[in-house]
Amino acid sequence: MGKFIVFGEEFLSRLREEVNLPELVGRQIKLKRSGRSFVSLCPFHEDKTPSFHVNPEKNTFRCYGCPAAGDAIEWMKRAHHLSFYDAVVALAQECGIPLPAGELEESEDKDLRKRLAKYYQVLKDAARLYEEGLEKNPSGRSYLETTRGLSKVTIKKFGLGVVSTGVVRLLSSAGNETLLGSGLAAKNDAGIYDRFRQRVMLPIVNEGGNLVGFAGRSLIAKPEKAPKYLNCPETEIFHKGKELYGLHFAKPAIRKAKLAVMVEGYFDVICAHQAGDERVVAPMGTAVTNQQMRRLLVHTDNITFAFDGDRAGRRAALSAAAVVLDEIKDGQTARFLFLPEGEDPDSFIRKFGIEAWFSAVDGADQLSTFLGNYIAHKLDRSVPEQQVLAANKAKAILARIKKALLFRHALRLKFEELVSVPLS
Repeated sequence: MGKFIVFGEEFLSRLREEVNLPELVGRQIKLKRSGRSFVSLCPFHEDKTPSFHVNPEKNTFRCYGCPAAGDAIEWMKRAHHLSFYDAVVALAQECGIPLPAGELEESEDKDLRKRLAKYYQVLKDAARLYEEGLEKNPSGRSYLETTRGLSKVTIKKFGLGVVSTGVVRLLSSAGNETLLGSGLAAKNDAGIYDRFRQRVMLPIVNEGGNLVGFAGRSLIAKPEKAPKYLNCPETEIFHKGKELYGLHFAKPAIRKAKLAVMVEGYFDVICAHQAGDERVVAPMGTAVTNQQMRRLLVHTDNITFAFDGDRAGRRAALSAAAVVLDEIKDGQTARFLFLPEGEDPDSFIRKFGIEAWFSAVDGADQLSTFLGNYIAHKLDRSVPEQQVLAANKAKAILARIKKALLFRHALRLKFEELVSVPLS
């Protein structure tokens, strides 16, 4: 059979879902937040008042003054005068999404869709087995209910479960390729084996509500025998640099409060949601990425990071601040909350209560304050060498800001006052 241009619906749906449309459109026209949407003068007709709307919830655009409307693919077609095929290819390249289907044989496209469907199905089957395993594992249930203080309602909401010896044998009918491709199994010289054993299991649901992987918290008493937390590996449907744990549940609260709260741990998210703060999300056990930041800034202009107050927490805050500086535009910002030493959001909320947590979040340091403290740390302005070191740190910070030009100017003035050295 000859080749022809075809893109599977699975791939197109993923492309439409994962593209950050307000960020994409905002590269070409200036968008302003208005309620739950972004608005602008329409780029496709003579517009005197803003009639062009981008809906971040649906990832669509519409003009109320002309026929322009559609999704990210339609935007690429209209804005860049591209064919459907060229728009899909350009959009995937623009957003860093690999093309699983370009010019494919029809049979190859069908194979792709079947393979991905099998991954989704086997993950659902595994989730069911993990949830059932909770009833048969007293230590796992005790960990969730007693150690973590989670209610049955919360356990059910987040789909938490337990695995003892594994589920690969029970899911063998799915086939080894599917078990490996979904991330549930790993392989060595002896064959395939369960990636997750003796763990509390946390399903990872993407922003669209689809189960794409798992994280597991070890139940083994001796932590040196196994890593405390273990994630699914990167797969065709799970990309840890893109996903934010809890975002599917948190989106309505984030939009309503116009604030997202970023924590470091899975159970920090779960505990906060149970206690009454549903604005909380977390990265996938790693430092926050640019893609995650862009995804979150679609829903709010304000993000508060909560870190431990120790040295590691400060380092993590600097890493997060660098990503914020890369991505924010004027009008967007972040705050930084440092908890008492030895506390994380989970323990803080359970020890001091949700009202103390809300108060701590409200009192978090502004981004400019945090950066100013970093530059001025141990600075003696009477010593030129120290001024030079501080000035170099300030210049490195300012160089990261590419999209928030007014903020960069205001920050430069603040830094010059702190360092007493001109930075321009």
